[in-house]
Amino acid sequence: MSNQKEKKLFAERLNSAMLEAKHPISPTYLSQEFNNRYSGQPISVQSANNWLLGKAIPNQDKLAVLALWLNVSNQWLRFGDIDQTNVPNINSLESTDLDFLLKFRKLSSSQKKLLNSLIDEILG
Repeated sequence: MSNQKEKKLFAERLNSAMLEAKHPISPTYLSQEFNNRYSGQPISVQSANNWLLGKAIPNQDKLAVLALWLNVSNQWLRFGDIDQTNVPNINSLESTDLDFLLKFRKLSSSQKKLLNSLIDEILG
């Protein structure tokens, strides 16, 4: 599949997920909501517009934030090849929880095990 076609299909899925979640299809809205959840460099309204119009696809860490926010899987949002209906509802996550989850996903397997052991010890 061509890169341009992939971008257009991504935009269709992004727009569909936003509509399904009852969010307006607006680059300003998208950039504001995304930046409220993302701990890295904020995106511009132009970047959000490029995502919505199929001119660009976000990188993996940004895609993960979008997927969590829109309650769809990363895989579906990026490639569209799985059923999105069985994704657990994570809309109730607060921004600090989401930030922790995104940081946790960046850890190595051994670091994740260590952190899980620490949490288990704290929780007793």
